[in-house]
Amino acid sequence: GPDGTATSYAGFARRVQAAADRLLDRGLRPGEAVAVADRNSLELAVAIFACARAGLVLLGLNTRLAPPQWAYMLQHSRVRLTLAGPEFRPALADAQPLRETLLGDAAWSPGPAPAQDAAYAVVYTSGTTGRPKASQVVHRCSVHSAMSYQRVLGLRPGERTAVLFPLYYISAMHAHVLPAMLAGATCVLTDTTSPRDYVRLLAREAISWAYAVPSWWRLAVRSPELVAAELPGLRRLAAGGAPFPADLVAALRQRLPATRLIDVYGLSETHSPATMLFDEEFADRPGSVGRPLPCMEAAVRGDDGRELPPETAGELWLRGSLVTTGYAGDPAATAAAIVDGWFSTGDVARIDSDGYVYVLDRTKDMINRGGTKVFSAEVEAVLLAHPDIEDVAVVAAPDPLAGEAVAAYVVRRPGATLDPAAVRGWVRDRLADYAAPQLVRFVDALPRNAVGKTDKPLLRAELR
Repeated sequence: GPDGTATSYAGFARRVQAAADRLLDRGLRPGEAVAVADRNSLELAVAIFACARAGLVLLGLNTRLAPPQWAYMLQHSRVRLTLAGPEFRPALADAQPLRETLLGDAAWSPGPAPAQDAAYAVVYTSGTTGRPKASQVVHRCSVHSAMSYQRVLGLRPGERTAVLFPLYYISAMHAHVLPAMLAGATCVLTDTTSPRDYVRLLAREAISWAYAVPSWWRLAVRSPELVAAELPGLRRLAAGGAPFPADLVAALRQRLPATRLIDVYGLSETHSPATMLFDEEFADRPGSVGRPLPCMEAAVRGDDGRELPPETAGELWLRGSLVTTGYAGDPAATAAAIVDGWFSTGDVARIDSDGYVYVLDRTKDMINRGGTKVFSAEVEAVLLAHPDIEDVAVVAAPDPLAGEAVAAYVVRRPGATLDPAAVRGWVRDRLADYAAPQLVRFVDALPRNAVGKTDKPLLRAELR
């Protein structure tokens, strides 16, 4: 853990059994919800597994959210018991101390196995299109996700992974903790907010598998310690949650030539992964997020729900053993999102004739300029290739004539003297003229939402 605590898997199992017993002793019944607020810690990991063991449903309260947002989730999930670390108890009046409630050591008892399709946690979506939905985290899907990661990564006993994401994020458990358990590898928990400190941890702990969002790696590249000489054991590095820009790929290759890169695309509703692009594929498939994992299928559909031919843009649908069973307490949202086993991602994509997926945009982020579609992700990729641009977000701005205009929020590299005309010209020379931003705003940093992604709803709201 971040505080230096450590345990073996056998010791962890005893803690989990004791915690599950304690939760059930409080009168909780299978299917009822337990909320937990804490930073990454051994106790938080125990809480997740204890709920799964006891047949309860864990709600991890994102510590970046405000208490009013927690209140909605607590009410929606009908939480029976709330546990919190010391710094979060004042914001949760009825919360019990996390450590003291779960503390104990008991022999593992082989109780009844949970139903494969039972949920043991919920993960609330970011809520960028309204109230967040509680995506169910399902035993069967978690096992398949962990097996997929373990096989892809080739994790071996004795290897070490650094869990940067909070443990209640979907990728923390599925890309790190569960695959490490399958392999007999070691999980090192961290709660750092500093990319440079994280890089130092990778070196100090001899980490072999690391995963973060691209914006985190972009900041980490500034660290002089992010080089092969300091990280000789870092065999694999992945980015996910947002497009993996070509310039960032090039910078990581230059710093870490022996480290295999992986681009992961997935959602909370797919228990982390759905497609992956592997190191040797980057050069031939620039901009792709790879092909579906063996247990998944992908299709692109038009507005009428029919599958579209290769290379045609439409909405990306996914099917397979990683897709959630639905949204807790929201049958209407479940019925709208999952049709005949196919999950509607809300992403605009195309699939080439070899099955490689290219995510072009979120449906809600696509810009309609006078009837012509502009994919914000495509414009962002072009702008990120500019030598003077460090970060960028492209959103729709109101336009009385064309309906929507292209607006770009641009973070310049230190010392750069870029002006709006240069930004427009760079795009106009590489894409259609209608894709060039009509509005360019320079900012010191882009706003991030609670899961670390660019807060585009906030940027769009500024333009109204």
